[in-house]
Amino acid sequence: MTRKFNTLDGFIRHLRERVEPNISHAVHRGVQDGADLIKTETKMQIGHYLDGSEPGLPTAPLADRTIDDRIRKGFSPDDPGLRSGDMRDSYGARVSDAGLRVEASIGSDDIKAVVFELGRMEQNNYQPPRPELSVAAFRNEQKVARGIGRMVVRAIEGRILPNARAAETE
Repeated sequence: MTRKFNTLDGFIRHLRERVEPNISHAVHRGVQDGADLIKTETKMQIGHYLDGSEPGLPTAPLADRTIDDRIRKGFSPDDPGLRSGDMRDSYGARVSDAGLRVEASIGSDDIKAVVFELGRMEQNNYQPPRPELSVAAFRNEQKVARGIGRMVVRAIEGRILPNARAAETE
């Protein structure tokens, strides 16, 4: 859809009335979608060994005593971080309010997830880091940035955001 403006004032009015109010919703939507993507990717990685060029990879194999403990407690022997699924399911995403600057937090309040991500360096209770969240964020950085950009372009073009919630279209 092509728009033509007869005056500079008409163009400025269009930007103020139509584009500017929608940009903050577009940025919010793009960040929300990106946070959800990283959260989902993190959850999908748990239970698998990670390999790649990212820092902290490849992840170390489970220790024999960990495998023995998993078997003794009725879990599969070799799915890192995945026992009952509680830790995996504890990951969430929080996104700040709409604006030109939107922040997202992705992670878990479960201390086991924090130890899993960062590792434990105690001599008698060593656990290597398994950077699930870091790797998911790193691997999806460009996809998230492009997604935010697409949402902003839609707002500039005056198009409705895809699957917009009722509050976003008012």
